[in-house]
Amino acid sequence: MCNEVNTETPLFCPVPDCPHYQKTDNKITKDGVYTTKSDPTPRQMFLCNGGNHRFSETRYSDLFGKQGSFKEYEMAGKMNCYGLSSDHISDVFHSDTRTIETWLNAIGKKAEQFHIFVCLALQLNLLLVQMDELWSFVGSKSHQLWVFIGIDAPTKFWINFDKGSRTISTANRLVLQIKRFGNWTNGTIVKFTTDKLAAYKNALNKYFVEIPQSLSTNSKTTL
Repeated sequence: MCNEVNTETPLFCPVPDCPHYQKTDNKITKDGVYTTKSDPTPRQMFLCNGGNHRFSETRYSDLFGKQGSFKEYEMAGKMNCYGLSSDHISDVFHSDTRTIETWLNAIGKKAEQFHIFVCLALQLNLLLVQMDELWSFVGSKSHQLWVFIGIDAPTKFWINFDKGSRTISTANRLVLQIKRFGNWTNGTIVKFTTDKLAAYKNALNKYFVEIPQSLSTNSKTTL
């Protein structure tokens, strides 16, 4: 039976000019709500007790100061997940494509921050991790972009991913983040499976334990 985990993120002052900016020992309290012309849904206001100033909940993301409602942000994010481009979404909302792209970039950054927080809060008990990569291109096929992916094989939980070239640098970033998210306090033995890319072997050798030299890079790699 799994225990519930509190995923409520700790509050801190997000205003860079405040002397208590991002300090965890600074008290933040709720301080009323407000609405905007573009959004009838109430938005939470907070009080930074150390800096003695108020700020909106949107200061915690790049949506601060942007036009649009929470409902529109949610719908745009869902449509993007279903594969619609920013041009298609802007046509649905009768908005400028640049506005939609601003929304999607802000939503993506916020989702990444939440995912990292949840993984760190859970301290994942990883036993079997699958790493693989896929590629696409930007503009033309001569400008390849590789996405390296780490997945908890039994649950199919998406641990992390990293973008870049198909090199050791990208593999290093992927493996280092997996190590950061995992719970290794009890001497956990984790098994990694990969394709034949040698960059994974080098990254695992750097951040975990040494892989036997007799291991072939043309087969599945298991640690």
